[in-house]
Amino acid sequence: MVPLIAFMFERVEHAREANFFQHGVDYLVFALAVGRVIGNVPYISGHTLLLSYILLQSRSTLVRISAVLVLGQTLFLKYFMWGDFVTSNVGIALGCVLASLVALSKKYRAAAA
Repeated sequence: MVPLIAFMFERVEHAREANFFQHGVDYLVFALAVGRVIGNVPYISGHTLLLSYILLQSRSTLVRISAVLVLGQTLFLKYFMWGDFVTSNVGIALGCVLASLVALSKKYRAAAA
C-alpha cells in the first residue's frame, strides 16, 4: 500500500503534465490490479503489475525504493513460498510493457510540441 499511495500522491501532484493516454493507462493498471481482488482476472499478479509499473513510471526516489522493497518481498513470497511463477512474471511483463507505452507517448508528445 505504501508505494501505491505514494505513487497516487505523485500522480495527483503532476496531473496537469500527463496526457489522456497516460491517465488511461494508470486507470487500466489500477483496474486490473483491483480486478484480481474483487473480480476474475486470471494469470496476472496485481501486486507485481502495480509495483513494476510504479517502479518504471515514478519520478520519486522514495517511491521507487519502496516499490523495489515491496516487489522483492512479493517475489520472494510468490516464487519461493507459493511456487507461483506464472502470475508474477505476467504481471511484471505487463507492467513493464504498459510503462514503456506511457514513456513512448511522453516522448512522442514532447517531440510533437
